[in-house]
Amino acid sequence: MAAIESIRSLSNAQSRADLHSNDHDSPDFRRPLTTKLHLYEALYILNRGFEATMLGLHRLEELGIFQGQGLDDYKVAVELTRAEANEDLASILQEYEEDDSAYWGRRHHEREKQLKDPDDVFFAARDRKKEIKEQIKELQQGLSRQSPGKRRGRSRKKRRK
Repeated sequence: MAAIESIRSLSNAQSRADLHSNDHDSPDFRRPLTTKLHLYEALYILNRGFEATMLGLHRLEELGIFQGQGLDDYKVAVELTRAEANEDLASILQEYEEDDSAYWGRRHHEREKQLKDPDDVFFAARDRKKEIKEQIKELQQGLSRQSPGKRRGRSRKKRRK
């Protein structure tokens, strides 16, 4: 867990060092890419270390140093620690990825707005007007199908009298 705390403090310190202004209050705030890359690298190194530990325990088992329940306890402890560390790091990485996704989503939307033809508004209005006319036509057809049946029913009642 100490490794995760040092990674978290490293990423926070690096973010503060790289971004001195109040830009973090703006919607375009982004953590430095290097911080995110360092987090992924740290996750890899951490898991590589856990894997080396597991291989070491397996080798000691093969040599007959550890046997039975004691070795299993160590394996469980190592895997539990790995899982908890990965969970903590994954939540930090998820936050970074969500920030990046929001940032690049805004940039994409801004770019789309820049590339959009001003006349597109008129084309969209024309298309929407056509859609509305078609919907009105469908509704009128539906009403006309219902109306003759009602009229027939009334006319039959009148005929019976």
